[in-house]
Amino acid sequence: MRYVRVVMIGLIIVGVFSSGAWAAEASWKKIGESNGIVGYTRATPRSSVDQMKGVGIVDASVAAVEALIRDVPSQAEYMYKCKEASVVNTPELKGSADSVYVYNVTAMPYPVKDRDAVVRADYTIDKATGTVYVHVETVKTAYKLDNKRVRMPLVIVDYTLVPKGPDKTEVTYVALADPGGNLPAFVVNMLTKNLSIQTIAGIREMTKKDKYRNVKAVMTTTAH
Repeated sequence: MRYVRVVMIGLIIVGVFSSGAWAAEASWKKIGESNGIVGYTRATPRSSVDQMKGVGIVDASVAAVEALIRDVPSQAEYMYKCKEASVVNTPELKGSADSVYVYNVTAMPYPVKDRDAVVRADYTIDKATGTVYVHVETVKTAYKLDNKRVRMPLVIVDYTLVPKGPDKTEVTYVALADPGGNLPAFVVNMLTKNLSIQTIAGIREMTKKDKYRNVKAVMTTTAH
């Protein structure tokens, strides 16, 4: 009986500390749909804020969508509350053709401090299907670090660009962005609930511009 009690206690402890893992295995929850773009969220053990996903068709080629994503300063035109975005190229953070370091600032309402992050974006391609993948993740660095902004502890974003015809791309956008600081998770989740839908909607509008639409060839060459 004592052995059984020990085992049961052990299972309870494991259950408590692995609850985050159960959350990671949970299915995506559909939170809305707008003009054919479907949004989802789910809990994740990596952060107290929810992970987001959006899926939608963009009436532009993979080359055009990729050109937009690679145009870092344009993030201020379609990303959620982005007030500044620039390519970083320093001795510490030196990019390449398919690996780019980016500095991004997110505006926050007063008196909350703006958030910033330094990330690396890696581009790969499945040459058999023409699908382009973009993986974005925070890097630890003191670049532009100061007390005027809060450095976001975690940003992980994945774009999957699947060709669906000469001028159609299925865009899947998955994002986990922890703003850090003392913002309650439920507030962050409420404010960013529809972010994935809005991001793809923004990509739709941006790729109508000739500077992207006229791009004919995909730049990425690194194999996925």
